[in-house]
Amino acid sequence: MFYKSKLATAVSGALYVMVATGVQAQQAETVEKIEVRGVRGSLSQSMNVKRQSTGVVDAISAEDMGKFPDTNLAESLQRITGVSINRVNGEGSEVTVRGFGGNFNLITLNGRQMPAANVASITGNPLDQGASGTTRSFDFSNLASEGVSGIEVYKTGRAAVPSGGIGATININTLKPLAQGDNRASVGVKAVKDESGDGVTPEMSGVANWVNEDANFGVSVFGSYQERDSGSRHMSVENYQLYNWDVNSPGTFGLVQGANVTNAPEQGQLVAMPSNLGLGVNNDNRERINGMLTVQYAPSDDMTITADATYASNEIQSTSVVDGIWFARQFTDMEFDGNPVVATPIRFTEDIDGGKDFFFQNLVMGAKDELSSFGFNVDWWASDSLNMRFDASVAEAKSGGAGPYGKNVIRFNVAGATAGWQTVDFGQRMPQASIVVDDSQKGNGNGIFDLPDVGPQVTRAISSDQTSDVAQFRLDGTWDQGSDIKLDFGVGYMSTEMNQVRYETEAQLGGWGVSDVGNIPEGLLEIGCTACAFEDHDMSGVAGADGMAVPAGATTIPLGSVSFVGNAVHLLEAVAPAYGFTPGDLPAVASDNNTVKEDIMSLYGMATMDGEIGGFEANLVVGLRYEKTDVESISLQSVPEQIIWLSDNDFRIQLGSGTDALSEKHSYEALLPNIDLSVNLTDDLKARFSYSMTLARPAYNQMYTATSIGAPSRPTYLGGQGSGSRGNAALDPLESNNFDLSLEYYYGESSMVSVGYYRKDVDNFVGTQQVSQNLFGLLDPTSGQAGTVSGDAIAELEARGIEVTERNYFTMTALLSNPDAFPGGADDFEEGQAFADDVFANYSVGPVAGDPNMLFEVTQPVNNQSARISGYELAWQHFFGESGFGYQANFTIVDGDIGYDVGADPAVDQFALEGLSDSANIVLIYEKDGLSARVAYNWRDSFLSEVNRGVSSVRNPLFIDEYEQVDVNVSYEFSEDLTVSMDIINLTEEGQRQYGRSYNNTFFIQELDRRYVLNARYTF
Repeated sequence: MFYKSKLATAVSGALYVMVATGVQAQQAETVEKIEVRGVRGSLSQSMNVKRQSTGVVDAISAEDMGKFPDTNLAESLQRITGVSINRVNGEGSEVTVRGFGGNFNLITLNGRQMPAANVASITGNPLDQGASGTTRSFDFSNLASEGVSGIEVYKTGRAAVPSGGIGATININTLKPLAQGDNRASVGVKAVKDESGDGVTPEMSGVANWVNEDANFGVSVFGSYQERDSGSRHMSVENYQLYNWDVNSPGTFGLVQGANVTNAPEQGQLVAMPSNLGLGVNNDNRERINGMLTVQYAPSDDMTITADATYASNEIQSTSVVDGIWFARQFTDMEFDGNPVVATPIRFTEDIDGGKDFFFQNLVMGAKDELSSFGFNVDWWASDSLNMRFDASVAEAKSGGAGPYGKNVIRFNVAGATAGWQTVDFGQRMPQASIVVDDSQKGNGNGIFDLPDVGPQVTRAISSDQTSDVAQFRLDGTWDQGSDIKLDFGVGYMSTEMNQVRYETEAQLGGWGVSDVGNIPEGLLEIGCTACAFEDHDMSGVAGADGMAVPAGATTIPLGSVSFVGNAVHLLEAVAPAYGFTPGDLPAVASDNNTVKEDIMSLYGMATMDGEIGGFEANLVVGLRYEKTDVESISLQSVPEQIIWLSDNDFRIQLGSGTDALSEKHSYEALLPNIDLSVNLTDDLKARFSYSMTLARPAYNQMYTATSIGAPSRPTYLGGQGSGSRGNAALDPLESNNFDLSLEYYYGESSMVSVGYYRKDVDNFVGTQQVSQNLFGLLDPTSGQAGTVSGDAIAELEARGIEVTERNYFTMTALLSNPDAFPGGADDFEEGQAFADDVFANYSVGPVAGDPNMLFEVTQPVNNQSARISGYELAWQHFFGESGFGYQANFTIVDGDIGYDVGADPAVDQFALEGLSDSANIVLIYEKDGLSARVAYNWRDSFLSEVNRGVSSVRNPLFIDEYEQVDVNVSYEFSEDLTVSMDIINLTEEGQRQYGRSYNNTFFIQELDRRYVLNARYTF
């Protein structure tokens, strides 16, 4: 039973103004300003936002105008309990809240939903080249922190807040001139030294606020320019093929007859076999520009008009070289790791007579993200009891190629057919390889890997773009006569459109067999040493390799010790025309064009009541939101004509000239209630309970109507499987019933401790429906079926007692498919890599009449899963009186009821919760007499990033290893106007590790370096 009190009425009013209206930018303007300066002042403001809010809200406030606590917004957000981040090239990018990644969190700027676009083609990982832009997740690295006055993280749903955030709604506030109330400006200059880059790069920012003498007209403006020169060293594996161990069929795993196997798996046990090993170096340069302008006019005491504009540009240019070898599956020795669930070979050796391709990917990459937003707002007190607010805005986010020819990626492979005997050690912290150079067949035969041994192989170019547009308006009102109930209500409409385009081209030059060595024009390549760039790992190769090498007495070279480095664009322009290709217009091998439109109409009502429960002051908020969403998905489908078998396990999908247009529509409605109850048990002790229903819309790529296909990773006769996928525009949103219970103790001006429990019961998770079927009438040239050319090849190999390996199978099939070139048919077959490479380079196998249909494992997303996520949040912020010492600490436990089973059948899709991990932060603080120092430690446990890693049809998960980072900030305030500071970011130079079903299934390891930022800021 509620009993009205004067204190409760006052608290309710403050709570309403700050939170309940839903126009979060306006809410932030009315929070009482705390004049304590510096880090302690910022934490005090954030603590008071949390204390005064209804529901569960955390906040970060700027220390002063232009002085946000961290150099990156995402890295500030990770200090909040329950929030963790992912990093791209060592810099915070997207956030995960309570286990929900960026696609499931709603980001607003001054209360308005922000569009997102990110093609993510430059991440240090070579397998992210030209990724498709499909995200709903906002990339915080696009915004400079100096232009932000505060961030609120709303972890519980609210009727007045737009839907879309199951994890949280995160609102970014920018400056408002009339709220600032005075005339001042701040200018900052930074010098940035990234130890992975060259030299020192500049960052400059300025923010100014002006208000006229009548305090009814004001302008705030912000601008910044930032450069970062950086790089990384990395190791990568493209794929792990999954098998069930069969002691009776060693050839399935690439083991030659009589191979020596150590620590062999149990019969039927799951085995993961790596496809290749690469070592690479990236050199990246980023340029970021931000601008914000806000104009406010108050024609009367009852009305305020606000217009604002935001622009952000983030461009990155990158060059890279990746040295690599492929495994020809001619293994003579193999040692497994003894894992009882998924066995992985950690040491293995193969002898390639005549040499196999030893490749060097030279890459030029460029991408640019742009964000523009324009908004208009009117706040009008129609009477003493009725406040009306109108807000309208348009915004656009674009991400696409900014490299030569407008591409995201231009890749030029040079290679030597010189990898003879090779041995690999995956048991080290960084996998290593040692290779005997065999240039006797293709090269100058001097036994040294030099320029005459190298030729062009393949060139690729990728264009990938994503554009998202949002137009929205809302009309909100508050009716409050000072009685027991205050009412909020509103109506809104939002129209969004996302378009994704991806175009991939490829040209075979010397081919995978490197048929033309020594023909690259002089001056385009230089010999380097990729391995020499690594700092945290010993890159000297496999221990004892020289003693094991074949032929006996041969000398090995470590992978990465000899690199052939050139500019991919210069190589393309010089070499491609000699093969009849135009550098900017290579043949197409993949094409995507998808559009998703969503129109959302919303209505809401909410009541705020204050009173007492059992003699304790209490606040209750009850609300209901209604939304109707209309979806339209449109895809332009390029029709594949055939799948061509290029070499042992390489395929090309040949597209036809035709294009089909496919479209689908869907509508759904949602009622989203919320209840927030807070009780002041004492003046310092507050208890909260919240219930809300929230929703998150499906990922864009899950709603595409096109059907895409992927070639098998090896011939189907040897177990390869083509893949296919199609979207489903009829997907319903995820719906979550959220429960929060917390206790907060505020025992000082800047000190508090809190503990909370949360639970999310989520329905309509998107699972997978799969079926094996033919697509587009494509035929299978690799079936081995009797009566086909490939079937005849199998018969000829078996009749001659030749092992049916990928290499031999393709070579024999190519001979039989080209009787004019090989009039002797199967009698012209020669065993050995040199003969196979000549066939690889000059012949391919296409489907012919009589070949069976190729079957694809086709997946489609469906709403068929439910899950529960729960956990605990603990936070403690404390300052030791006036000593200047303090700390901020938090710990989050996240648990879900559906995890990934690494030992499950790889033929079956799994559903598992991604992004779930525990996390912790500790910040030690000293601030007194102008000196401020912070040491911040952040830890995130390992987590599942992807259920099915999108590289092939093989169902490999992707896990991110646990990560910890230490950052240091020291500043000194010489006067109220001048502050100088130093940041050291990633003090201990932590890198990143990604792996699959086993920790030894290493996909990616990245070395990263510390970054120094010297900053001087002057306010006047």
